[in-house]
Amino acid sequence: MTATASEHTQANAFTAQLHSAFPEHGTPDPRARETLLARLHAHYVSYMAGPESFASIPRLNSDPELTAVEDAWLRWEDAQVDMSRLPATGKEFKDWFLTVADQHTQPEFCEYLAHKASLEEMALFFMGEELVDSKFDDLMAMVQIGTEGHTKLTIAENYWDEMGEGELDAVHTRMFEHSAVYMRARLADAGVDRSRLHCPEAFENACLLLMYGIHRHLNPRALGAMGVLEQSASPRFQAMVDGCDRLGVPADVIDYQRVHVHVDADHGAEWFDGVFVPLVDRSPELLREISLGVATRVRVANAYYQRIWHVMRDLTS
Repeated sequence: MTATASEHTQANAFTAQLHSAFPEHGTPDPRARETLLARLHAHYVSYMAGPESFASIPRLNSDPELTAVEDAWLRWEDAQVDMSRLPATGKEFKDWFLTVADQHTQPEFCEYLAHKASLEEMALFFMGEELVDSKFDDLMAMVQIGTEGHTKLTIAENYWDEMGEGELDAVHTRMFEHSAVYMRARLADAGVDRSRLHCPEAFENACLLLMYGIHRHLNPRALGAMGVLEQSASPRFQAMVDGCDRLGVPADVIDYQRVHVHVDADHGAEWFDGVFVPLVDRSPELLREISLGVATRVRVANAYYQRIWHVMRDLTS
């Protein structure tokens, strides 16, 4: 087979995989979806490498296949949103946003975390959250680019909280890693393979904010997605704290989660007033993009929490 013929065969295989993962009609193929989203996740994380890795940081959109995955995924996600139910004016946005955010709190899952999850199940959930939480401070820094006035100050204040208000051991990603070290050890002790977390929903949940944050033209969607995350996260963190207390997890291991019970509640209100209010009346197009970020984050995250709950319960079934 010639090189050209081989390339043609590979291109056809990729196209078929793409259509399987993000079909216009029918049910997506989970394996194809996980494979492509895992590749996309590795690509996004490489943009956030440290200065010492400068030579290996990829250029934006240098890989046509990754661009094709992004485009297909965005089209697929947009098709899941009922555009007629998005707010048409800034005045409508508040009630719509609060209603949608309320659908993102997963009360049954939180009840399970607080009162029923085993230590191994809780540890597995912590590891699932690592894909997003370990990069959250970088995402917060990225979404402020190009903002101004009260919006920039609101995001800056949020970022300063992420930085532990200048105290190294209180930096949120550092606190989360302390939690993660403990939970990784519990899974290792129990012989639980963390690859159980490898599923399309986990990579969707991780990739969505990374894609929105990395690509500047998707910044309004990033602001929407991060706003609804901040608005709705407190009940989950409270459930994690309650569950870990019930299981006898050392108090220092859950400092990160305990802090976020109150911090995210404050951030949600501040984000609405400081980020959304100045922007949603700028133009119908901007309002639509912010709203799409909100709606898509809720769909993706709800699917992720349902899937990881299923994976957790499989440990004890």
